Amino acid sequence: TLLRLARAAFRFTKTGGLGGMSSELSCFDTCSMGLRNFLVRLKVLPLEAAFSSRCRAFIAKLRERGIKVVVWDMDQTMGGGHCGEGILKEQAAEYIAQASPDFVEAVRALYLLDFKLAVATNSDPLEYDLPGQSRETHILGPDLAFALIEYWCKEALSRFEIMVGIDQNLHDEPKQLGKSRHMQIIAEHYQVRFEQMLL
Repeated sequence: TLLRLARAAFRFTKTGGLGGMSSELSCFDTCSMGLRNFLVRLKVLPLEAAFSSRCRAFIAKLRERGIKVVVWDMDQTMGGGHCGEGILKEQAAEYIAQASPDFVEAVRALYLLDFKLAVATNSDPLEYDLPGQSRETHILGPDLAFALIEYWCKEALSRFEIMVGIDQNLHDEPKQLGKSRHMQIIAEHYQVRFEQMLL
């Protein structure tokens, strides 16, 4: 049934059907994008149909809970690596290559669905000033997060309006539990309540 629908949709598209969709789809485009993505592109199926079942379930939970801002940690969340107090720039490619496929798919989906995004990490820009480290030799914190996102899903960067890197041990201020301070800063930026955010 789906195959017949795809063939029919393709014929309509080539003849200018489906409300102004492009008539320039080639057979290569049709095959390479996959049947499901093809039907999404034709607006025969909703946008969410292009996502995996796990991703759709994740998005459904976000909507159910009224989440407006999804906040990502870096190590073992966005990627499989651990940057610690920073990594040498020549090691950045290895860190970026370990990006979680679930993160990449989720970020692309959340971008398309207009969710707001942010990063909260304990990797602090002040660590550039530690002995033996510098911005010329190392990369860490928001800079490393930016590089990872830019490589895997550059189009989503515009949704990451804020990336907060704070190691509380490097700041002369009262300690707060976990990433509480990070979330406060992000909530203030987006003007949302804590219950509208997910870390």
